[in-house]
Amino acid sequence: MLLEFIAKHYPEILPAYCGYRNGVQRADAARYMLLHHFGGVYADLDCECIAPFGSIMDEDRIVLCEEPDHHAHEQKKVRNLPYLLFNGTMASPPGHPFWQHLIARLPLTRDTRDVLDSTGPFLLTAAQLSFPDQTAFSIHPNPLFSPIDLDGRVAPPEGTHGPTLSIHHWAGTWWSPVKPRPLLSRLRREFYRARHELTKGKQMDVAAAQASVDRAVIDRPPPSGGNIAVLVPLRDAVDHIAPFLAALEALEHPAERIKLVFCEGDSTDGTWDRLNEATAALTHRYRDVVFLRKQLGTHIDREKRSKRALQRVRRAGIAAVRNHLIEHGLDETDDWALWMDIDVWHWPVDIIARMTATGRRIIVPNCTTSPGGDSFDLNSFVSVSKRRDYRYYRAMRNGLHQPPAKDGRLYLSDLRNYEKIELDGVGGAVLLVDAALHRGGRRFPEIPYKFLIETEGFAALAKDLGISPIGLPQVEVHHVPW
Repeated sequence: MLLEFIAKHYPEILPAYCGYRNGVQRADAARYMLLHHFGGVYADLDCECIAPFGSIMDEDRIVLCEEPDHHAHEQKKVRNLPYLLFNGTMASPPGHPFWQHLIARLPLTRDTRDVLDSTGPFLLTAAQLSFPDQTAFSIHPNPLFSPIDLDGRVAPPEGTHGPTLSIHHWAGTWWSPVKPRPLLSRLRREFYRARHELTKGKQMDVAAAQASVDRAVIDRPPPSGGNIAVLVPLRDAVDHIAPFLAALEALEHPAERIKLVFCEGDSTDGTWDRLNEATAALTHRYRDVVFLRKQLGTHIDREKRSKRALQRVRRAGIAAVRNHLIEHGLDETDDWALWMDIDVWHWPVDIIARMTATGRRIIVPNCTTSPGGDSFDLNSFVSVSKRRDYRYYRAMRNGLHQPPAKDGRLYLSDLRNYEKIELDGVGGAVLLVDAALHRGGRRFPEIPYKFLIETEGFAALAKDLGISPIGLPQVEVHHVPW
């Protein structure tokens, strides 16, 4: 019946609806369309009505309540949500435009891994906060529809936070509770932890790394100037130079404010000569054009460069090139360092303005290989698992934490409901950094910092110093597919 209902009234949503991996996603999505079409009250099967709803039925607003404040506390913090709205019981007049605002997001979040983000309370909350007319909602404390929390604790008595009309009994069947670790799991943990201790190699001293950065630079505000140094490491990139330069010309930022800094090394395809030829006519267009070379002498088969065993050597080399760019390509005239991979081929023309408008000092957009696709740059992530179980230690390779994709981490494509997100790691495909941080000692670790290296280690150290990197899930740049 729901399939027929959606096919008839919301045909544009039907492909996303049929494509959900979990039945609960269809249950979530359908309730929003039912409320939009019919109006009235939606209630989950495990909701118990305990008082008449007459007090809210004359509302011309959408009536919602918050979940208990401690629910999903860490997840709310990650997503910058001030509260979490409960979607188990909701009331609405028919045809309310907010539901169209929310329903339009469903195809964009269909493949988001967390059900709460794709169709559930995180989606509902993000949509409500982004709706232009905030007077459209009557939002109550949790006792209205959800006075009992997941642990069975009851909210304060009626009168303290208003009436209670229904009770949600949290009888959901789509999630699995965390079970105590059996003996085998604990033994596996000790095995992988011992392997990690024997193979972790040299690591940065945490205190020394933090002390190496000038405290005065850490405490200063973001730059107010608009001088951009575009820093581009490249190797065997002869096919990407011309399209990259053409895309740069489309940027909505004054060319006289842009300095281009290229660092080439170890190429075997004539990249250095092609780069000099292609940029010969650009020296008068931009503030400056600088050419650097850094030979590493490492040769990694491009077909094998993603293998975990190679990442410590590979990314240490990339960090060394980045640090060479900082040392020889940045000066006091530069306000921002804009790191760009040569094989990023498309970005919004106003990307610089959108990133600097965040008021933050380290910013990354969402790097994909196609519009609306999964994140390509998996170094930009939020850690959602703090467990140090056997899976954590099994993911250690040569002193680097390298978990399988989507294991304990959320990427920017998983968080498209949100304008900006604080990150635990950043990638370097496109990365904007306050140049003063680089000049003040904030470099890219060439040996692991807290088991993270290069851009990921850079983000971890910055965060420890109180400078949280920001990701922009809704700002996409596109990378040439590998």
